[in-house]
Amino acid sequence: MKAADIKIVTVVGAGTMGAGIAGEFARAGCNVRLVDTTDAFLERGMSLIAGAQTALVGAKCLTAKDARAAQKRIRPTTDLKAACAGTQLLIEAVSENMTVKRQMFRQFDAFCPKKTALASNTSGLSITAMGRLTKRPNLVAGLHFWNPPHLIPLVEVTQGKRTAPATTKLLLDVCRRLGKRPVLVKHDVPGFIGNRLQFAVVREALHILSEGIASAEDIDTAMTAGPGLRYGLLGPLRTADLGGLDIFLAISQYLFPELSAETTAPVALRRLVEKGRLGAKSGRGFYGYSKADLPRILAQRDRVLLGFLKVLRDEQDR
Repeated sequence: MKAADIKIVTVVGAGTMGAGIAGEFARAGCNVRLVDTTDAFLERGMSLIAGAQTALVGAKCLTAKDARAAQKRIRPTTDLKAACAGTQLLIEAVSENMTVKRQMFRQFDAFCPKKTALASNTSGLSITAMGRLTKRPNLVAGLHFWNPPHLIPLVEVTQGKRTAPATTKLLLDVCRRLGKRPVLVKHDVPGFIGNRLQFAVVREALHILSEGIASAEDIDTAMTAGPGLRYGLLGPLRTADLGGLDIFLAISQYLFPELSAETTAPVALRRLVEKGRLGAKSGRGFYGYSKADLPRILAQRDRVLLGFLKVLRDEQDR
């Protein structure tokens, strides 16, 4: 099967990620079955899809006509077995809990046609372990979209130990069909690529904060006004190339011994969670959030991401 042959896609989980993924496949012309346990969850998911596509229309990345057509291609349902019948690709986007995912993959294997590829949107759990729960481990792979899926072009395609090369190629091609920027994770390691890079930065940021070297605001500014600008287009390794690898070697020799080498969750992070300071969703984390703050921050984030998305698309089209 080729990427162009995929017409029917099932997305299990209508939360932020599942809804976003469903919207992207619908935009690409696929008929999507969006599955969740209650009508209320499905209604919220469809609302998220409509909001995302309204933003794309406003940014002139999508026409209003195409947005309406995409939403009509999505069929919300609470009937998992019916949603699996005849599907060509199933993407799991339920909670990041291996026990739950194990239960789901057993059902997917029982309900889906034997040739259906089964993918998980996990951000770092074992694809190999999920594949073992099926009679088709060769057709099981990771397909990790990043939040928000309609704005972030990255998708990590992860091979389990028994994932067939044909399955990997199919999913990479599917991502390209969606206009995404897929990367291949050759080994099924925790965190894949993106989260390993992200949490290396988070670990050092927490270390700098806990040592009193800088405030949370200044740490964030140092990233957003400095390396974050370069990384958004170039990434860390091309940035090193342009800076000179001899320079980076010299700096790494004196700096690496000073960096955090914690192998457990940082104390500073653990203490915040214990105090109920969970970030924006609780009203306070490293920063405080009023009711008016979050919509403003998210709107600003989305404007910037849309700008980056346009730049990346222009670069890709050259």
